[in-house]
Amino acid sequence: MSEEKLSDLISPEAVINFETGAIKASTLDSIIKLLPFEMGFCDANDIFRWYSNNRNRVHGRRKEAIGCPVLELHPKVAHHVEKLLNDFRSGTRDEWEFWFPKRSGETGQIYQKFMAVRDENRKYLGCMDVTVNIDLFQGKEGTNTPETIDEFIAVKPEK
Repeated sequence: MSEEKLSDLISPEAVINFETGAIKASTLDSIIKLLPFEMGFCDANDIFRWYSNNRNRVHGRRKEAIGCPVLELHPKVAHHVEKLLNDFRSGTRDEWEFWFPKRSGETGQIYQKFMAVRDENRKYLGCMDVTVNIDLFQGKEGTNTPETIDEFIAVKPEK
């Protein structure tokens, strides 16, 4: 069976077992949509396989891109993407990060990190990217706790 049809094979009610616990596929999807960053994955053959469908995405994604060669999805920078993926595949590099100003006249910064995904034997499985709107963290210095820690201490379990 091809990986293109994997989403047709796994029910939203299927339980996915991880080393650290188990969770329904639909619950995991809902959790991923809440994360304050975006993620994407292309497999070891450089085929775009998945992206998180977060609200307020920095980068637009199209479902039609799933199953396409990642180099075709980034024609203007294909030579850079190809070098990065080759470095990941060869083991020369395991991650690459950069940040840049937002496009289209908006103010602010975007952070991106690309990471080689490897199994326990270091076999290359693909590349994951994470994109963060840095503006979410601007002006957040020091600590930000609830009104007082006493709020938490005062909460008593119901009997």
